[in-house]
Amino acid sequence: MFSEDGKVEILEKYVGRENDTASYSDEIAFYKTVKEGNTEAVKEILKQNPFEKMAGAELSDDHLQSLKYHFTITAAMLARFCIEGGMEHKRAYELSDKYIRMGDRTRTVSDLVEIQTKMCLDYARKMKDIHKSRIYSKPIVQSIDYIYSHLHCRLTVGEAAKAVGLNQCYYSKLFKKEVGCPPQEYILRRKIDAAKNLLLYSSYSSAEIADLLSFSSQSHFISAFGKYCGVTPREYRNSNFNRLGIEEE
Repeated sequence: MFSEDGKVEILEKYVGRENDTASYSDEIAFYKTVKEGNTEAVKEILKQNPFEKMAGAELSDDHLQSLKYHFTITAAMLARFCIEGGMEHKRAYELSDKYIRMGDRTRTVSDLVEIQTKMCLDYARKMKDIHKSRIYSKPIVQSIDYIYSHLHCRLTVGEAAKAVGLNQCYYSKLFKKEVGCPPQEYILRRKIDAAKNLLLYSSYSSAEIADLLSFSSQSHFISAFGKYCGVTPREYRNSNFNRLGIEEE
């Protein structure tokens, strides 16, 4: 359905991965600063470029509602980058959900900006603690990067091991020891995370997303999504973002 190049381009847009020749935008650089746990740099960036300036285009005729939409996207992206940096996915999304609910309850721009600042610093501080307590070996860091850049492929553990020059058996043991789950589970979870972003920020159908992420079939995608999210892709899209007009028929 999609060419390999087309898959890469789409995933870069909605998952947030940059190719080697693309310049880093201020937004992506900011997310990476949070992921690194550099709290002082995060504070300085927020001081120089407050949330209102970073938000971008108006997504609603109501300015506050527009900022809330941007806030939700920011929360999702922070979760995604921090997961990439080593935060446990359940913890990252629980944090995201918590702040999205707080942001949704705000009634003024200043309150929303205050919560956004608190959220960014909360993620950064937690990432700082993670970096202090757990440092991945170079092969695992390279492996995680490789996995993210090949979410559009039917990636096997053997291919991931080969990409970092390790024996598959040793690689699997090392990956589970450092990351906390087997590599095949990690690959599937990251595909599901990518699917969440596509469901929230695109109009692609479940079948198209299954193809983009190289699931063996749409039924396999729906089954895997339900296992990790507790709902079907359609239910996830409709319950989270039907207010944006993205509703699967």
